Amino acid sequence: MINNNICVVFVCNNAYFNKFIYTCNQLITNGKYNGHICLVIGDDLYNDDALVNCDIIKNNNIIIKYFPDINFPTDFEKINNSINTDGRNLTKKFQWHKMHLFNTYFKQWNYIFYLDCGISIFSDISPLINEITENTLLAHSDAFPTYEWKLYNQFDNSKTEHFTKLNNTYNLNIDYFQTTIMLYDTKIINEYTYTNLFKLTINYPISISNEQGIMALYFTIIHPVFKQIKTHNEHTYFYDYISRNHNHKYIMLKT
Repeated sequence: MINNNICVVFVCNNAYFNKFIYTCNQLITNGKYNGHICLVIGDDLYNDDALVNCDIIKNNNIIIKYFPDINFPTDFEKINNSINTDGRNLTKKFQWHKMHLFNTYFKQWNYIFYLDCGISIFSDISPLINEITENTLLAHSDAFPTYEWKLYNQFDNSKTEHFTKLNNTYNLNIDYFQTTIMLYDTKIINEYTYTNLFKLTINYPISISNEQGIMALYFTIIHPVFKQIKTHNEHTYFYDYISRNHNHKYIMLKT
């Protein structure tokens, strides 16, 4: 599959580099993908020997795009470091690097297919890529299949001042998406998109899943382009976070 209008993009730091190799290898072999691939990195992999000498990168002409690590103001750190979450606000701060996916750099392609490092790919990804939709961000609902969780669950309501301001400004009683896979038209990106995401992050430093709550807020309410990606066709299931039925054949799974 060669499509110069699309690029598959990964984001990783040194801690997730082996997971990048794992998923990228499966993308090429099981996924039968031979188009453009870009790996977005930060400070710890910049000019790193493991990156420079990686065979899968060299053999597949994978593009390396460096963005400096995001520096957060002290006021953000003070609040965000104390929110009620699973600890990723402290141990997985690099997840915020995903906001760079909406840098104008990526407008050189018509579509971007972002994949988390560590995803398992079992078969041809063409059915997923064929779902590309103009002016749309396709992703998987975080609340699938019950849809009981709503966007307000992505923010720490114990931080009363910030949560009240957020809840009074936006209707958070809506579905939202995971940032594990995202297939989107780069027309949704403009010169202010990354800046707007960063401003939201600073204004509301209470997102319990790091970038996910902020990106869901932006692309479901402020710039509403999110739609649920198709879950299956008559032949196969496309993607899910986990396998919900062992009789189902999936193209890819997060875990």
